[in-house]
Amino acid sequence: EFVIALGWGVFYKIVGLIGLVELATTELLFTIMHASFMPAMGVGQACSTLVSKYIGSSQTGKSEISIKESVRIAEYIMAPMGLSFLIFPKSYLFIFTSDPEIIQMGTYGLRVIGALQFIDAIGFVLWFALSGAGNTIFPAMVEATLTWVVIVFGSYLVGVYFSLGFKALWFLFPIHLGLFAIIMIWKIAQGDWKKIKV
Repeated sequence: EFVIALGWGVFYKIVGLIGLVELATTELLFTIMHASFMPAMGVGQACSTLVSKYIGSSQTGKSEISIKESVRIAEYIMAPMGLSFLIFPKSYLFIFTSDPEIIQMGTYGLRVIGALQFIDAIGFVLWFALSGAGNTIFPAMVEATLTWVVIVFGSYLVGVYFSLGFKALWFLFPIHLGLFAIIMIWKIAQGDWKKIKV
């Protein structure tokens, strides 16, 4: 958690090097994004409890059903939210600011976030599922690696070194969340988490 948090802190510093308006917009978008994935976090925590319970009672079939149902429920919650970000981004942004520059940049960023809600839901739920199975190190290592390689190094490369600006930074988020979701799906499908003694 420390390594991941440090990575996001460095990301903020890099955005600040690009510009103060970009930094303010990023902070606002992250505030909205953190609120938006709270439902998936709640579903994920419930999934973690069920997976742990069923593995502990040697009912791995039920733990798999719990994971699938949790992903489905998280998608039902987050997909409409993502759709609202795509269609009404300015409505959300106007709650926090009337600055035209931030609104303009934020509209783009919030639409990216909206498009990624369904991917984020998968990653979140599967992270918690693996944690409930007792596999806490693998998802943490994946998240830490992707944060530093894709977000930190990538944002410095596109934002500072190549000076591609704010919009280029937000192309990194589909890569980060997409890779994380794919790796979590692969890990769940691999099935070795079922053999961990909880």
